[in-house]
Amino acid sequence: MITVTPSASRLQSAIRNPQSAIPTRVLIIGPSNIGDAILTSDVIAAVRDRFPEAHVALVVGERATALFVEDPRIQTLVDADRFDSPLGRLRLAWALWRYRPHVIVDLRHTLYPLLLKPWAAWRYLRRPPKALTHMRERHLWKLRVQVPGLKERSGFRVPGSGYLPRAQSPEPRALWYSAKDISHVEGLGKRWGLDGSRRLVIVCPGARSHIKRWTAEGFARVADRLITEARAQVVFSGEPDEGPVIEEILALMGQRAHSAVGQTTIRQLGALMSRSRLVIANDSASLHVASALGVPTVAIFGPTDEAKYGPTSPQSRVVRRRLFCAPCERPLCRFNHECMRFVTPDEVYDAARQLLDGVASSEQRAASEDVRKP
Repeated sequence: MITVTPSASRLQSAIRNPQSAIPTRVLIIGPSNIGDAILTSDVIAAVRDRFPEAHVALVVGERATALFVEDPRIQTLVDADRFDSPLGRLRLAWALWRYRPHVIVDLRHTLYPLLLKPWAAWRYLRRPPKALTHMRERHLWKLRVQVPGLKERSGFRVPGSGYLPRAQSPEPRALWYSAKDISHVEGLGKRWGLDGSRRLVIVCPGARSHIKRWTAEGFARVADRLITEARAQVVFSGEPDEGPVIEEILALMGQRAHSAVGQTTIRQLGALMSRSRLVIANDSASLHVASALGVPTVAIFGPTDEAKYGPTSPQSRVVRRRLFCAPCERPLCRFNHECMRFVTPDEVYDAARQLLDGVASSEQRAASEDVRKP
């Protein structure tokens, strides 16, 4: 994997490869922020399924690069934010033109496909139908339109093909994390003294926008009940700047929980979630990580639309309060944040308990079937 630097000369040397040595060159132009990048994980998995021997170059924003560093599916990783000036965009366009990709997947509707594949421009000008509301489905629709024959040859399941999404299949996972990430998470578990016989619940109370965050009091009450009534172990996760939020929640709790604030990367969070029985999150990057891994999820929504950004895990619940103003999808609340404040701890806990008990029942049935097998 190669990470591209701002230097034009190094960019050209990183992204240009001998054509005779690479059977297929694939360029994927992805989103800027990490939450949207997670929603493209199925696209990357599908491309790798379809072109297993290809050289894949991925262009994403700076925040999204953390998700793909050292990912073996990506051979060249480009930080698009380092080419944000007019001159920088010209340099990036020149380097991509010299790369001469055979396949282009543009999830951002940029001008690069018009430069690199003008004869196929119509594929990149099309917009997903309004009936497809979720961003994950819209990304997969673009992939199917821009890469003809994908659904017939890759076996990956895209909207309109009659197949199921990748998130419903446990292997191979759409979100990649390394052996080092797994080892780091195991070390955290030992440090916290987690009991392997008790269920683990990951709670992610943060979000990039404060108006998408549920109340600290609500998270504290739900976490206390999970520990006392469901005998679960609770770990709070968040970015370093969300530390004060989680500290407030821990101070309001009567039971002991653990904090992973600032102790995991986004991929290590995925490795941690893969060991959990349940994730509780606001509309955030953490929610999309859980969905990409197929982990049972309770999602708390208010100002944003779950039809566009909600969980896609096979086992998930959305808790929200329907008001005349919600979802507004505005950056600032016109009132007093009622869409989040009116969500009760009982509603969130009941949804969490239903999923926990459902997972337990499924595992008990599977164990019984194994015992009955000759």
